[in-house]
Amino acid sequence: MTTTLRKTATLLLALLPLLGQAPVAHAADEPDEDEPEEHADAPWSLALATLVDQASTRGLNVQVGRDVGAANTVQFVADSTDYTSINQAGFKSQGVELGLLHEFERFDVKGAVARWQDTDILTAKELKLDGDLHFDPWSVGLRTGYRRANFDPFTSKVPVTLKNGTTIDAATRSTCSLDNTALGLDGRYEGDIWGFYATAMNYQYKDASCRFLLSGAAVRAGATRAELSALSGGVLDRLTAVATRRIGRDQTLLDSSLDAGTSWKHDDLIVSLDYSRQKDYLVGAISNTYSVTGTADLGDHAGVDCTLGITRGAGVSQGAFVGFGVRARF
Repeated sequence: MTTTLRKTATLLLALLPLLGQAPVAHAADEPDEDEPEEHADAPWSLALATLVDQASTRGLNVQVGRDVGAANTVQFVADSTDYTSINQAGFKSQGVELGLLHEFERFDVKGAVARWQDTDILTAKELKLDGDLHFDPWSVGLRTGYRRANFDPFTSKVPVTLKNGTTIDAATRSTCSLDNTALGLDGRYEGDIWGFYATAMNYQYKDASCRFLLSGAAVRAGATRAELSALSGGVLDRLTAVATRRIGRDQTLLDSSLDAGTSWKHDDLIVSLDYSRQKDYLVGAISNTYSVTGTADLGDHAGVDCTLGITRGAGVSQGAFVGFGVRARF
């Protein structure tokens, strides 16, 4: 699968002049139908957003887009989330994504390659492919993807049976990888005043593939979710913070997620209410997030966003957060 990942990434990069990444799919952020003409003289887009919660967990998101022709966009996204205040010092989630989009008359195809890591725990590589069918004011879409997560080596103990039949715990260094696929549906309604959306995702995981070093010899074996957790010696428990926080979500090994919301427009102001439920695969943590966002159009291809919300779930005792973002085209 690693070879396939590299070949696909190379293909996507080669297609950059032809395809592009869609803007962030949010009811409050989608452009009006007349925007292509308005943006003909402003092919570049830039969005900066920051988020901080009650426990001083901080996140930063940067998005840079470039229109190529009338129906193509390229987008680069970078994220960094600092969990130092609630976890081990220096613990962060960081990721980058390069995406491509081609817009047909009523159908959009989006592809992206991504890489992210949780400090001293795992590094993941992803392929994403989305398709959306538009029949204004409605749209429906399919979300798919493949991901491989490679864990940093674990120092742990495994049972070993000696020649005399005695079983003892032997120290070993374990190196594991975990593959999963993603499948989901997206539906949206974008009216002149009201808008609605819902996105549901499900992730299917294989057993982890592990390599153990015992007495200088390498042994390969599979590991279930419970066995992987046991091998980690508690290291994976640190992922609870990542799984249940509002920020850094894209750098999480989710089992399932549900996002839904509604928006209301008045002149240059949009107010949206959003709900998110996510369940982590490795630690089983579940969180629910509720937020309200105000989006103001400042004219001249610029705008600002302000978000207030709260997260409730396993490991979250201080879940209130505030976010601020600016957007511009040039």
